[in-house]
Amino acid sequence: MASIDRTAYPRFKRVVSARELAEAFTPTPDEAGWARTKTTTDQHFLALVVLLKCYQRLGYFPKLSPFRRWWSTASAASWSWLKPSRPVYESDRTLWRHRDFVRGAVGREVHAG
Repeated sequence: MASIDRTAYPRFKRVVSARELAEAFTPTPDEAGWARTKTTTDQHFLALVVLLKCYQRLGYFPKLSPFRRWWSTASAASWSWLKPSRPVYESDRTLWRHRDFVRGAVGREVHAG
C-alpha cells in the first residue's frame, strides 16, 4: 500500500525533518525574487513562499496551521537570512490574493520549480 504522501490525495508527513523542510520549502532565486515583488513584509513573503511550495508539491493549498508548529523549530535555521517571522495571515483578503498570485505563477510557469 502506498504511503499517504504518495497517493492521489497527497499530504505532508506528520513529522517533517529540518532537512526535508529545507529541501521542500527553500525557494529558488527566481521564486524568491517573484515573491519579493508581490509582498512588502517578511511575514507575507514567507507565507507566499510557503503557499507556492505547497501548491507545487501538493497541487492544492493546505491550511497553514501545521507550518506554524514546524516553522518554530526546524525551518528557522535553514532560512536564517530571513528575519524571524512566521507564515501567517491576519487578513483573509491577503491570503486569497496570494493564492491568486500562486495560481497565476504556476499556470505561467514563472518560477523554475
